[in-house]
Amino acid sequence: MSKFERNFWDGMTLIFVCFLCFVSFKTSADNEISLEQSGTNFSLGIEQVGSHNVIQMLSSDSYNTTTYSGFLFIQYNEDTSSDNKITIDEVTGTGNGVKICQGCAFDYPESYTNHDYWYDNWEGGGHTVDLTMYGDNNGVSVQQTNQGSSDGHSVDLHLAGDDNEVTTIQQHDGAKSIYLTIYNDENDVFIRQKGSGSTHNANITLDGTYGTDLTLKQFNSTASYTLQQNCLTVGGCSVTITQQ
Repeated sequence: MSKFERNFWDGMTLIFVCFLCFVSFKTSADNEISLEQSGTNFSLGIEQVGSHNVIQMLSSDSYNTTTYSGFLFIQYNEDTSSDNKITIDEVTGTGNGVKICQGCAFDYPESYTNHDYWYDNWEGGGHTVDLTMYGDNNGVSVQQTNQGSSDGHSVDLHLAGDDNEVTTIQQHDGAKSIYLTIYNDENDVFIRQKGSGSTHNANITLDGTYGTDLTLKQFNSTASYTLQQNCLTVGGCSVTITQQ
C-alpha cells in the first residue's frame, strides 16, 4: 500500500454513497450532476451510464473544501459518439482522493483501493477532465478508453502541494492529450498514452524543486511531449521517458 493510501484510508470512516444515473443511449438527454462538499471523511461514488454524462461544478466560486475524502466517478456511453465531461474546478484539503474512469477500464490504476471496472461497447465518448487540487498527500487517478472514430481523450490537471500521487492512462483509438502542472515537492507522477491512430501529446510542468518522480510512457509513432522541471538536487528527482 502506498504512502497516499495509508494516509487517506487510515484517516477516514468510510461512508460510500453510490448514485447510478442511467439514461438510455437512445435518448438525447444529458446526465448531469453538480456538487459542492465541505467537511471531512466523505466518500462519494457516481456511476453514469448512457448518453452524454456531465459532472461539473465549475462556476466563479465553485469549490470543495474537505480532508480525507474520496470521489469516484465512472462514465461511459454506449456507442453514442457524444461527450463525457467531468469538471471539478477546485478541491482543497489534505489526504483526498479523486478517481475517474471515462470509457472505462481501471483494474486497478492505482487502487485507493481497487474499484475494479471494465467496459467495452465501443465507448464513443468525447472525454474531458478538468481538475484543480490544493493540499498535501492527495491522489488523482484518471483513465480514459476509446475505440471507433471518436477521438475523445483529454486531461487537464493542476495540483499544488507536497507528497501527491498522479496516475493518468489514455488508451485505444484517437488523439490523446495531457496537460499537467504540479507545484511543490515530493510528488509521484505516472502517465501512459497508448493506442493506434492520431497523435499523442503530453505537456508537463513540474515546478517543485525537490524529489518529484515522473514516468512518462508513449506508445505511438506520432507521440510528443514537452517537459519543464525545476529540480535542484542531484539525484533527487527521477524522470523516465519511454517512446515506442
